[in-house]
Amino acid sequence: MTTFCLIVNCTLFHYRYIWRKYIFIACLIQFLVPLHKFLSKLNSDLYDRTKNKAMIDTLTSLRFIFAIMVFSAHCYVIDSFFNTHFFKEGFVGVSFFFVLSGFIIAYNYQKKLSESKISKRTFWVARIARVYPLHWLTLLVAAVLGNYVVASGTTEWLKHFFASLTLTNGYIPQADYFFSFNSPSWSLCCEQLFYFCFPFFIPLTKNYKRLLCIFIVAAILVVTGMYFTPENDIKGYWYVNPITRLPDFIAGMLLFQLYDRLKDKNISLPQGTIIEIASIVLFLAFYFYAIEIPKVYRYSCYYWLPVAVILISFSLQKGYVSHLLSNRFLIIGGEISYSFYLIHLFVLLTYSEWQKGSSFRIAWYIAVPVLFGIIVLLSLLSYYYFEKPMNKRIKIWLNK
Repeated sequence: MTTFCLIVNCTLFHYRYIWRKYIFIACLIQFLVPLHKFLSKLNSDLYDRTKNKAMIDTLTSLRFIFAIMVFSAHCYVIDSFFNTHFFKEGFVGVSFFFVLSGFIIAYNYQKKLSESKISKRTFWVARIARVYPLHWLTLLVAAVLGNYVVASGTTEWLKHFFASLTLTNGYIPQADYFFSFNSPSWSLCCEQLFYFCFPFFIPLTKNYKRLLCIFIVAAILVVTGMYFTPENDIKGYWYVNPITRLPDFIAGMLLFQLYDRLKDKNISLPQGTIIEIASIVLFLAFYFYAIEIPKVYRYSCYYWLPVAVILISFSLQKGYVSHLLSNRFLIIGGEISYSFYLIHLFVLLTYSEWQKGSSFRIAWYIAVPVLFGIIVLLSLLSYYYFEKPMNKRIKIWLNK
């Protein structure tokens, strides 16, 4: 009897082991199949980019680098180590995005609109499809989670929500409005105005001097206004306000006019490398010296020159640094930078709140890389499984 029981137990143990092995293999397959499809999607996108000569890979990679700077500027919520000029000055990434936006929009649409190959409506639909789906998703997440808006009562809450929903919160110079819900979305208010104005700027591009005159006048007004603005009001009027950030976008459009004249110049690899390194040195000089400059100017006009030099030198893609920036992973990072930008603060603040109420402490040099990895993963999923599908659906729906 004892021998029989032993045989039965051994048999059961053997089959239990086999079933566990098969369950493990099945679970592994369930994980690997979507992973394989996801990696295939990444490779397919990269292959499409190599065929599409219209893309400027270096600028796409720079988007990711400057998005990381914005991320580092917000890491002070994790640890005081990041509460220094080196990290907090990373808000310059937003200025870079605005100037880059003017350049890329002109690069992709100036000729099409000027030659009437597409209509204003088609252009605006394309930009709505790009901006709004993820914005509304992150706004909904912020509304559900709560604690992302300061409002007394339901009526005030609805006012804040409507302003964020329509991307008009940036026009209201009150921090509880322009930073309500998902606070990085204030910059989308600016982008919305840029996209609305762009088709009306097209006639000015036929003679870049007219566009340059507008920029110079706007720049003088901006600098003068900054000088006379009280310290407490500078963020509401000169950092987040779409109207006062319009010169950033025009600067990007002007850079494209310059690029269009320089792109076919015969620049050797050594010459291109020297230009690119010089542009990086100039940017870093401005970046580190910025601590001596009043913050109101650093919010935009102070960085126009170094950002412009960075953009024009790397858009030409003539140097060795550009070859480094054409790395496939940096390009993917640039593609997901919009998701990264809108998601990153959620993750940082959620972790920060958890740490405040927890006795379990994690060193910042462990936490920050892990959080960065989580944000990148969420951004990849958002870009490939939400942004791109929604972009196509909204274009189809609005173009009917």
